[in-house]
Amino acid sequence: MRRLKKYLQAFELGFQTALEYRLNFLISLISAVYPIVIQTFLWTAIFAGSNEEVLYGYSYRQMIAYTFLAGLAARLVHTGFEYDIMEDIKSGKYSTFLVQPLGYFPYRLSAYLGQKLPNLGMVLVLMTAVLIGLNLLWGLTLGLGGVLLFLLTLVLAVILNFLIFYCFSAVAFWIVEIGFLFEGIRIVTILLSGGIFPLEVFGQTALAWLSLLPFRYTVSFPLLVLNGQVTPNELGRGLLMQVLWIGLSAGLARLIWSHGGRRYVAVGG
Repeated sequence: MRRLKKYLQAFELGFQTALEYRLNFLISLISAVYPIVIQTFLWTAIFAGSNEEVLYGYSYRQMIAYTFLAGLAARLVHTGFEYDIMEDIKSGKYSTFLVQPLGYFPYRLSAYLGQKLPNLGMVLVLMTAVLIGLNLLWGLTLGLGGVLLFLLTLVLAVILNFLIFYCFSAVAFWIVEIGFLFEGIRIVTILLSGGIFPLEVFGQTALAWLSLLPFRYTVSFPLLVLNGQVTPNELGRGLLMQVLWIGLSAGLARLIWSHGGRRYVAVGG
């Protein structure tokens, strides 16, 4: 219980940090509006210039709905803690976790989940507003079962994305200034996760390969579940892939951090 209490306090600190910087989060949501608007005009032009009513397996209404929801979902699974890890390693603060009875991984995970909790509420409110608007405009309806399954896949997606960037953050043991690399990695992961446009745009062959990677299961898969575009077999396979990649990413993170920790020299101020 004493060990658990330490990480509950880290969770609480993450929660308080999210409340303290809630204006930053709101601004980041506003900044997400621009690509959504641009993509809305883009897809409107593409569908208007096409003789087909369905492109890449999506009707115009489904594509616009995906564009709005993907922008919000991508913002929700967004991390940011990797910069704190880089600074801990660079400044020598990481040494504190080596001499105290506090695991670095559970500490970061607890703080991350605590920080995501209020953000989750805000994003779900916005998603609800978007879905209500789509229902009023186009009659788009969702079942309660689909919403509950979406929430389940969303929680798994948040944990999976944390583990992915926790693995990448260990590169700070080898490269001191790695902030530029994080941004490059973030752009690639958003693209491969379906956070910009549906992965079906890449074609069925590429989609089959992307389905083997973890990125698809952080944005695209939860949204397909929400829209009811997956069969029961696809749902079960997707959930299995999420759990499988969470386990593999956790094992990979442990391995990378074990090797990276041997290079740590604690020369910060």
